[in-house]
Amino acid sequence: MVLQMTTHAVTRASQRGVPHNLIADLLAHADLETSVGGGCVALSVSRRRLADRDLRRTVGRNIDRLRNLTVVCDAGDGSIVTILHQEGARGRRYHRA
Repeated sequence: MVLQMTTHAVTRASQRGVPHNLIADLLAHADLETSVGGGCVALSVSRRRLADRDLRRTVGRNIDRLRNLTVVCDAGDGSIVTILHQEGARGRRYHRA
């Protein structure tokens, strides 16, 4: 799977220690979609989905890393705009309303 990422997203993923395979796992299993404005959506995996045994078998040890990870994508072309951890005040904006 080839990920279409902006330069900003590549930089942020590197700074935050998020490998491409983890981003691919998140995109494959994301079940929460939150509109964040500017034609972008935040994708994340819900707690209920993370508790699924089939997902645990598929993702393995990365399941804990998916817990607080969010990928912001452009709704128009699907490119990844940025990657962030949902912790703290900045991450709260990307939670489901």
